[in-house]
Amino acid sequence: MDKALKELIDISVQTGSDTALVQGGGGNTSVKTDDGKYMYIKASGTALKDMTENRGWRRLGIDAVNAVTNDPDIAGYDVSTREVEVVNRLLLSCRDDVSDGSRPSVEANLHAILDKVVIHLHPSSVGALVNCKKGKEIVMDMFASQDKPVLWIPYVDPGFTLANKVKREVEKYQSQHGALPEILFLERHGLFVSSSTPTKAVKIVKDVIKTCLSKLTAPKPRKFKDSQPQEINSIKLAVRKAVFNATGRYSTVAHFMTDDLAGYMALQNISRLLGPAALTPDEQVYCNGPAMCLEKVDADKLEKKLTKQMSKGEKPSSAFLVRGHGLFVAAVPKLAGSIFDVVMSSLYIRYNADKLGGIYVLTKKQRDFINNWEVEAFRKRAVTGEAGGSLKDRIAVVTGGGSGLGRSIAIGMARAGANVAIADIDTDAAQETANMIAAEGLSSLAMVLSCNVAGEESVMAGYQAVMDAWGGLDMVVNAAGVAPAFPLVDMPVDKWRFALEVNLTGYFLMAKYAARIMIEQAIGGSIVNLSSKSGIEASKNNSAYNATKAGELHLARGWALELGQYGIRVNCVCPGNVFEGSKIWNPEYIKQCAKKYGIKPEEVIPYYISKSVLNKEIKGQDIADSVVFLCSDNARMITGQTIVTDAGQVFVR
Repeated sequence: MDKALKELIDISVQTGSDTALVQGGGGNTSVKTDDGKYMYIKASGTALKDMTENRGWRRLGIDAVNAVTNDPDIAGYDVSTREVEVVNRLLLSCRDDVSDGSRPSVEANLHAILDKVVIHLHPSSVGALVNCKKGKEIVMDMFASQDKPVLWIPYVDPGFTLANKVKREVEKYQSQHGALPEILFLERHGLFVSSSTPTKAVKIVKDVIKTCLSKLTAPKPRKFKDSQPQEINSIKLAVRKAVFNATGRYSTVAHFMTDDLAGYMALQNISRLLGPAALTPDEQVYCNGPAMCLEKVDADKLEKKLTKQMSKGEKPSSAFLVRGHGLFVAAVPKLAGSIFDVVMSSLYIRYNADKLGGIYVLTKKQRDFINNWEVEAFRKRAVTGEAGGSLKDRIAVVTGGGSGLGRSIAIGMARAGANVAIADIDTDAAQETANMIAAEGLSSLAMVLSCNVAGEESVMAGYQAVMDAWGGLDMVVNAAGVAPAFPLVDMPVDKWRFALEVNLTGYFLMAKYAARIMIEQAIGGSIVNLSSKSGIEASKNNSAYNATKAGELHLARGWALELGQYGIRVNCVCPGNVFEGSKIWNPEYIKQCAKKYGIKPEEVIPYYISKSVLNKEIKGQDIADSVVFLCSDNARMITGQTIVTDAGQVFVR
């Protein structure tokens, strides 16, 4: 590994692992090679702590980067054209074999004009000063004894404008002091440290933080009383309803509560502190502004507040501080933790800036620039991933997701954009499904639920786990099932009862508790029962399977009648014979089928395929496609219906 790259990774991981220094994907680092020709720099949107030898950085030619900054034509472009041009020119300045689509930090121009090692962070302690109306005065006084004076950079829009501003200020500094600055405070932005070695740069960072902290305090942490799970569930569902109704966006809702957060919530002036606009680009990009402070959550009133924000051209809040209960974050799961970190940093900054002379926030014009800046949109996408599909950001539970059709459906729903909870009594198999989803590089998330669908306590615990993780529910697919195949005269009663428990009681319990969540959430939902062609046309030697699969159809029709008033749709899919990955079509079952039809075991699958009109083998993805359709808005007017996906073996009469 190149020495400069190793140094970059070391300082990035070291500083990026401390949330007091940087939150989310913010912050940048760079190290120049000893010959001064190249510069390794963090890739845009990558968290510093996640940088490795293989990802999270780009190598640029320094001369090419400086040529961008020095190009007089770029400054004359309109803002949108200019910023896109800078991004493209920086990409053309890369001198590496990275092919993952990552971009060098947009602040590469700024890094190029400083010393060999540059560390740019957003420490909360620095933020308290650079977001304070008297910040410059305080900083200059605090660091007056430095051998090299600190450099204060007044706020300008990030990107090319900031790089040019810093370039001018650095040149002026050099002419006055005969050296490059080591410490730069960027108003309403953060800290830049520039030095000749990584060790010295890290030491300067620590010294700056120590000096800043000498002026700062924090509210005393408080032990908080845990809210009841049902209280937290109700707040999550109300937030989710308000966000959906105001924006049309499905969202997971995460909950955070710590002793430090409880200390801030106890402040009498917490609403006033959170009242002003965003402090920094990070708060604007990740949180859509400061957290909204609420005494309690009423979904209708919250919806009106969010709608009012949008009517003023603002983005709707994604973080909600509910007094006595904690912070609720409505965002994709991959972003929720970063938003919590940004909110906690913002609370600390606001608390101290207010005491030191007043909070200094971004103006409407500055916020608009950030909101419309493609670079920040890219940075956020790099953290959250590219979500898409007809089930984008929805929350699904699939039973029997560890194998067979349940697995195919879980993967298919994830491909359609849903976050999928894979419920199965075999958690190892469910984890395999989750791993398969992760291996596809989807933005959707998967979680494993240890769930016995025939056990009420197990079902309730499974749904609570979904609420804890994602804060809502949009879709349930009942796909867990068994098929004990015996002639009537040989059917053991325990096998009969087992089929009733899994195929009927299991479907009933999963639907019962899903409906409770969906009704309270009040934004509709979809339940799909996976029946079978045998539920429509009975098969020989299959008493339990025939009865339960027919029962699942009628259960769904009854539920559709009950739940339609709440916008909850209930439908069925009746698959034909799907052999791929099936636990039902095991060697023993195939032997029984061979005996039933007087054919050889190896002839069973071709025989069943030949019974369909299309004479094609049905795959798991075919069934998943039908389920995804029924769960999507494309089927918004379909309920109480049955789709038979069997290649034309059984026609509905």
